[in-house]
Amino acid sequence: MHFTNREGLGEWNIPEDHLQRRKLGLSAMVRLKDEETWIGPCLESILPWFDEVVCVLQPCSDRTEQVIRSFNSHKIVIHHYPFDSFPMGPGHDSCPSDSVYSSAYYYNWSLAQTTRATVCKWDGDMVAMDWLGARIRGLMAAGVHRITFHGTDIVGDELRWVSRTPKCPTDGVYPVTPETYYEQGPLSQEIRGIGTGHTIARSAFLHFKWARKPMASAIKQWPEGWEAIPHFRKMLKKRDAARLYSGEYPSAVLPLVTLVPA
Repeated sequence: MHFTNREGLGEWNIPEDHLQRRKLGLSAMVRLKDEETWIGPCLESILPWFDEVVCVLQPCSDRTEQVIRSFNSHKIVIHHYPFDSFPMGPGHDSCPSDSVYSSAYYYNWSLAQTTRATVCKWDGDMVAMDWLGARIRGLMAAGVHRITFHGTDIVGDELRWVSRTPKCPTDGVYPVTPETYYEQGPLSQEIRGIGTGHTIARSAFLHFKWARKPMASAIKQWPEGWEAIPHFRKMLKKRDAARLYSGEYPSAVLPLVTLVPA
């Protein structure tokens, strides 16, 4: 893991003592950029069961921060990270992991802002199922600190449709150790040093990346000329509806769901 950046910006070095100052508990590390649409339901679904929710905002052009502050919760900590990350997709690892413009450095810097021994990376367009917090807390109380789970991609304004590729993986819950860090991968950042543990088989959250308004916010960090790159044309197909969603909804989302006649 790189604790300093190649740009020589000392104020944005990653504090090496973040490992020593951790205490027992569970932190949410929430990465954010223009997440006004879903950050409200997202926070509503996770605030009750995290000890702290560390929101790290990259430059936003919407009301993401105002929505976060409206919760007025002592659990929420807001940090601003003023650098946009190198675009995801092919060639992602051409940006060095020690650059402040790499997503790996952004994630490592964000991880260092959390203060609990166990962390869960969360996104501003993920809304947890109502049972997830109790399940994770129960596993942690039983001595399990590495917990994997996945979500379901929901598409369309009605929030009643499943993407043609519905399974949405995530890093899950993991203990923070000297071996825990992110590095640049071929398509996106990749986490290291977290091992394997208990897997929750049920879909643990709904992912609304492809139900954002406006849709342009979902592809804002794609590179210029993405239309000519097969990887991104394939990614865009995730917004295509495959079938009606028949699963459960988090209570934070249920009032927003449009009923579809049978």
